[in-house]
Amino acid sequence: MKISLVSDTITVIELSPEEMTQYDFTFEKSDYSSPHTRRVLWSIIDDAARITGKTVQVSKGLEIDFLPDIKGGGLLIICEGEEENIKGHKIPSVSVYQSSDINSILDFAKAACPVLSADSSSLFFHKGTYRLCIHSGKSAFYFLAKEYCLEDVTSPYCAQSTKECWQCMIEENALEILGGAASEQ
Repeated sequence: MKISLVSDTITVIELSPEEMTQYDFTFEKSDYSSPHTRRVLWSIIDDAARITGKTVQVSKGLEIDFLPDIKGGGLLIICEGEEENIKGHKIPSVSVYQSSDINSILDFAKAACPVLSADSSSLFFHKGTYRLCIHSGKSAFYFLAKEYCLEDVTSPYCAQSTKECWQCMIEENALEILGGAASEQ
């Protein structure tokens, strides 16, 4: 178990495939409403708290996102209180990630589709670079994008300028479309 204390309110726990088996945890069968899933998540959080000495403050509110990683393990992202990104700002409602490698975008979408949902998503292209605009406000997209080497270019005006100045390739549901296309390969 690798634990990163990103900030006072964000903890990222990386689980190996063996640890996923040890905890009897799979992403395919996980369901927040399931007592088994809740027990497993709290076991992982309690073990991480013992290792780091940091206690999770449930009274402030808690958001837990879990993502599979490309090695067969997974990432647990625990946000206490108001959701924040690692810069200490609120996660924007629209995040923009870019790469000049379409395969990175496809792999990101394939990984995101089964476990994360977005209100909407769009894909744009300009001078050899692809931009994926995701409307969700979830920090899990940020951490998954880092794993797939996508650059976070989110700024207050980035999504709007991308929409105005870049060629739109997929206007709606880009994550689902790209994730499905990547799965067919």
